[in-house]
Amino acid sequence: MSAIETYLAAWNVETSEERQRLLQSCMTTNAIYIDPHAPEPIQGIDSMQALIEKFRSRFDHKLIAEEEIDAHHNVFRLRWKLQQDSGEILSCGLMVGDLTDAGVIKRIVQFVDTVAT
Repeated sequence: MSAIETYLAAWNVETSEERQRLLQSCMTTNAIYIDPHAPEPIQGIDSMQALIEKFRSRFDHKLIAEEEIDAHHNVFRLRWKLQQDSGEILSCGLMVGDLTDAGVIKRIVQFVDTVAT
C-alpha cells in the first residue's frame, strides 16, 4: 500500500490507535496539511490526527479516491470524495502533495470543489 493509500485508510478507520499507527507509517513527523477549511496549516501527525478525529466526530463520511493516484518526481495528485456508505457525498475535490524520496507524505494541499448544502 502506498503512503497515499495509507493516508486515505487513516481517515476511515474507527479507532484512534489504528489511525495513529497509519499516520505514523505514511507521513513525516512534521508533515504539513493545508485545507481551505482550516484557518492555518496543520503541522505534525498529532495535529493531523486531531483534525481527522474532530471531523469524524461530526461526520461518518469516508475519504475515497475517485481515480487512480497520479504521481511523479515525489509529487502526487488525487481526486477524492467524502462519501457515506449510503452513497451520499458531502464534498469532493483535489489533493496534491509532496513525498520524500522514501515515498512518505511531507505535505498535502486540499482543494474543495463542491460541498453539499
